[in-house]
Amino acid sequence: MAPFNSIKLINLTIFISLTAAMVVVHSQSDHGPVVPTTPLVIFLQRLQQTALQTFGSFNFDPKYYVDLSLKFDLPVVKQAFDHLPRTLNGSVSGSDLNGFLTKFMNVAQEDLEVVDPADFVGEPDGFLPKVVHPGVRHWALEVHSLWKNLSRKVSGRVLRNPELHTLLPLKHPVVIPGSRFQEVYYWDSYWIIRYT
Repeated sequence: MAPFNSIKLINLTIFISLTAAMVVVHSQSDHGPVVPTTPLVIFLQRLQQTALQTFGSFNFDPKYYVDLSLKFDLPVVKQAFDHLPRTLNGSVSGSDLNGFLTKFMNVAQEDLEVVDPADFVGEPDGFLPKVVHPGVRHWALEVHSLWKNLSRKVSGRVLRNPELHTLLPLKHPVVIPGSRFQEVYYWDSYWIIRYT
């Protein structure tokens, strides 16, 4: 059995589902921009815009805000957000916005938990059979071991309350790209399936 076989199947399922969803969205949009369709996404875009006005483009990471999840139901969070003191241009003070984020939002990384792939093999049979140099072989095995660092499962709180999160409530482990990208992407999944 090839290493990571169960992950391949899971990612293939995700790839097919997301590709189908993208076709539907694209066909409904008349080739224009995709319009957010959920109240949570609409709210997070408002939060993102306010953060840009507050912190300016130099200290602004747009991805950070749309990946946040809610600590409370959306109407409660929206009400608190709408009651933040604002200047004439619509921005809020940095301390007020940071206080709001701490009190009402969770960071995206808390939506996923590290998990060991069930079928991971540290040194699979037939792995790079033509590599004889011990240094190169050791390096290749270190790269292979990164699969363990990139395997995640969706936390139970996302599964229990999916309406508070933008992350899909997937029941099986996934592979993430890593770094600031702490979620599964269909394009990465395609290449993982194809070459593992």
